[in-house]
Amino acid sequence: METKEKDYEKLKSILLSYMDSKSLEIIDEYYNYALKIYEGMTRLTKEEYICHAIRVSTILAMLKMDTTTIGCALIHEGITLEKVTPEEITEYFGVDVLTILNSISKLSHLKRTFKGNDTDKYRRIVVGLSENPISLFIKLADRLDNLRTMYVHPKEHILDVVDETEKIYIPIAHRLGIKTMKSELEDLCLRYSYPELYNEVLEKIDASKEELEKSLYKMRDEIINILNEHEIKYEITYRVKSVRGIFNKLKAGKKWEEIYDLLGLRVLVEKTEECYLVVGLIHSKFRPIPKRFKDYIANPKNNMYQSLHTTVFGVDGNIFEVQIRTYEMNEVAEHGVASHWSYKEHTDGSKKNELEMKLAQFRTLIEVNDMEDNSEFFKDLNNSITKEFIYIFTPKGDIIELPVDSTPIDFAYKIHSEVGNTTIGALVNGKQVSLDYKLQDGDIVDLRREKGHTPSKAWLKFVKTESAKSRIRSYFYKKEKDKSIETGNALLKEELKKKHININEVLTEENITKLCEELSCDNFDEVCLGISSLKYTPIMVVNKLNDIVNPKKDDTIEKLLENDVVVKDTPNGKILIAGYGDILTNLANCCNPVLGDEIVGYITKGNGVTIHRKDCKMIDANGERIINAEWNDKVMDKYITNIKVYIDPSNEHLVDIISVATKSDVLVTSINNKGNNKVDDIYELVCKVKNKESLDKFMNDLRGLKFVSKVER
Repeated sequence: METKEKDYEKLKSILLSYMDSKSLEIIDEYYNYALKIYEGMTRLTKEEYICHAIRVSTILAMLKMDTTTIGCALIHEGITLEKVTPEEITEYFGVDVLTILNSISKLSHLKRTFKGNDTDKYRRIVVGLSENPISLFIKLADRLDNLRTMYVHPKEHILDVVDETEKIYIPIAHRLGIKTMKSELEDLCLRYSYPELYNEVLEKIDASKEELEKSLYKMRDEIINILNEHEIKYEITYRVKSVRGIFNKLKAGKKWEEIYDLLGLRVLVEKTEECYLVVGLIHSKFRPIPKRFKDYIANPKNNMYQSLHTTVFGVDGNIFEVQIRTYEMNEVAEHGVASHWSYKEHTDGSKKNELEMKLAQFRTLIEVNDMEDNSEFFKDLNNSITKEFIYIFTPKGDIIELPVDSTPIDFAYKIHSEVGNTTIGALVNGKQVSLDYKLQDGDIVDLRREKGHTPSKAWLKFVKTESAKSRIRSYFYKKEKDKSIETGNALLKEELKKKHININEVLTEENITKLCEELSCDNFDEVCLGISSLKYTPIMVVNKLNDIVNPKKDDTIEKLLENDVVVKDTPNGKILIAGYGDILTNLANCCNPVLGDEIVGYITKGNGVTIHRKDCKMIDANGERIINAEWNDKVMDKYITNIKVYIDPSNEHLVDIISVATKSDVLVTSINNKGNNKVDDIYELVCKVKNKESLDKFMNDLRGLKFVSKVER
C-alpha cells in the first residue's frame, strides 16, 4: 500500500471515531478532488504533495474538527498552487469553501512576494488569519506539519520560519488555548534554534527517566488509594515536563533540582465539586508548597482554561505538580476553542457563537488599528494575544477579568457604559486611589459615582481596554454630533431670518422631506450636520428650500457657466469654489485628480461641483454643465489616486515596486491583482500623493523596472 493510501486510512480511522458514514462520504469527495489537483507533485522530502495535505487534516481530526474543516485542509493548497480556479471550487464545494481557501491563498501569496520589515509582514499575516475561523485552524495545522519536516530546508530559511512561528503562530495557539499544538510548536522551534541545548535537556531527561517514572508510579498509586477509599471515579495520567518548559526554566537560571513541576500528574473527575474534594484529600496526605496552589476553575484563563493546580512534597522526597479537572475541562485545556468547533458540536449554535466571540478579538484589534505605524500595531497585537490577565472583585464578590495594567475606569466600563460615564473616584481595598491607578490581581474595587457626571477625554491616555476606549470615544462622538446638529440648525434658521423667510412656513414636514431627497440625506439631522461641516452652506440650503416652495429656473448654473472658477482650500481642508456662495466641490472617484492635473468642474444637482481630470472619459467635455477650473497653489496635503502597473507574469517583483515607493514621496496603501490581459499581470496601486509632479516621477521610476511593460492612470 502506497504512503498516501496508508496516511488516508489512518485519517479515516480517526474520523470514524466521531463522524457518521454520510460525513465520511463527503470527506472522500474532497480526497478524490485532492488526488486530482496534487497529481504528480512532490515536496523537498521526496514524498507526494498530497501526503502533507492528509497529515494537516489528521492534525485537525485529532481535534475532532467538522467535515468542512477537514475537507478544506485536504485541498487547502489548491488555489495557492494555481491547480484550480475559484469558479471550479465554487461549483464543486460552494462559496463558503472558496472564501476559506482564498484566505489561505492570500497568506501564502503575501509571504512569497512581500519582503518588507517583519512587523508589516506579521500584521498582514494576522489580518488574513482573522478573516475566517476555519482558515485559522488550518494554518496552525499546516505550520505544525511543515515544521515537522523542515529539516530538509536550508538553515537560514528554517530560522526565518521559526521566528515567524514564535511571533505569530505560537501566541495564537496559546490565545486560543490549543495546548497540543502550542506545546509541539514550541518544542520544534527550540529544536531548530538551539539543537545542542535541546539535545542536552533531552539527554538529562532520558538519563533520569527510569528514576523519574518510578517516582511517578509510586505517587500515582498513592493518589489512587486515596480516591478509591473515597469512592471517587477518576482517570490519572502523568508526565515529565516538556523539553521547552525545562529549557525555559534552566535558561532563567534555575537548577535542575529547583524545577518544582518537573514531575506532573493529572487527575480527571466527573464533577467540578469533586475537583475541590480531590485537592483537599491530596493536601491532607502530602504537604503542599506555599503559594503554589492556583484555582483556574473559579478564575479561568482568558483562553477558557480551567483546572486546579497544586505542588506538593510527594513520595521519595520528590516534588510533584498535580492538576485536577473534569473531563470536559480537560477537553478544553488540550484543544482550547477548537473543542467548541468540533464535529459533535457542529449543530450547537451557542458553542459556535462562543468561538466567534473569542475570535472577534482579532478582528476588533485589526479594525481599530488601521494605522501606518506597523511596529506599534504589532506591539498592541502581540500584547493582546500573549499578555496575562488579572481578576478584580466587586464589593459583592463578583469577578471581573481585565488585562494587566487596567485602571478603575476600565473596571467601570467593563460593568456598564453608564457606570463608566458617571464614575468620579474609586476605592481599592478600602483605600482611595486615582482613576489612572494600575489595578493588581485580586484587588477589590468600590466605585464612586455621581449622577450627571460625564467622562473626560483625558481618560483615553491611560485606559487599557479597547472596550473602555470605544465607549469613551462613542460618548464624545455623540456629544459632538448633537452639538454639530444644533449648530447647523441654528445657522440655517439664522439665514432664513436674514432672508425674511417665515421659518414655520418653510420648514414643514413635506418641505423637509423634499429637501432631504434633493440632498440625498436620510433625515433633517444629516442636513444640519452637512451645514456645520461645510458640506452645504446655509445659503445653498435656503436656496434649495426656496426652490421647493417657489419652483423656478435655477440660474446658478448659468452664472457658473459664464465664468471660470478657482478651486481653493479652506482652514479645515474642504475644497471650495471661490464666489457664488462658496460652493462645495468634490474630487471625482472615476479619475482621482491630483494637484497639478488639468481639471474641469462638473455642476451637479444638489451636491455642488465635482472636479475631474480634463481627459476623464466619464464626462462630456462639451456638456452644458462643464465649467473651466484651476487649482490654487495648495488644496490639501495628500491626494488619493490609482495607477495600473503591467508586469511580466514570469516574474514576482512586488517587493521591487514597494521599494520604489519607499524611495519616493508616494505612499502605496494597497496593491490589488486585477488579473491579466493575456500578456501581462495587471496590478492596481492605490496611492497617496502630494501632487502630479511626484506622481509622474513615481510612475517614471516604475517604468524603469525591467519587468514592467506599462504604467498608466
